[in-house]
Amino acid sequence: MKKINVFQMVFCAVMAALSIVLEKFASIDLGPFKLTMYGLPLILVGVLYGSKLGLLTGFIAGCVMQLTSEYGITLTSVFWALAPIAWGGVSGILFERFRFKKTIISVVLTITIASLCATFLNTIAMFCEMWLISDEYYNQVMIFTNLPVRIISSIILIIPYSIVTEAVRKVLSTIYIRK
Repeated sequence: MKKINVFQMVFCAVMAALSIVLEKFASIDLGPFKLTMYGLPLILVGVLYGSKLGLLTGFIAGCVMQLTSEYGITLTSVFWALAPIAWGGVSGILFERFRFKKTIISVVLTITIASLCATFLNTIAMFCEMWLISDEYYNQVMIFTNLPVRIISSIILIIPYSIVTEAVRKVLSTIYIRK
């Protein structure tokens, strides 16, 4: 395993913090789903530094988001923390696999699949909330009827996520990125 340098540690910490801030203060709550950009910093870590740092950054962000949520730690906290982990870890794994001469196509494919994985994991978290805690808010009808809207919002966010990720990747690759 390669040693992690100071720049990478600071970058990952800043991206985890930015992810938390975007989730808490820059999200648009539309009832059954939330329009948020919290996945973008986690994707950046995964794409730039790989799956291990992406997964770790997503784990830290997910845990802090759960700790600071209005519900705190519950039986389903682990399930709600899976989506941030997927944003970082899955994007790192996929970008390593889809690296077609470092083109925008590999970035778009990576973000598309990571986005769908995060949506799927949030759906699992909703079911766990329904089954384990018997939360009246989550029921099968609500989960399934809102799933298409959540998938569409994930697909729409692929465009800004891809543009920003590719721009940051290009800029940082001229400064310092793992070889």
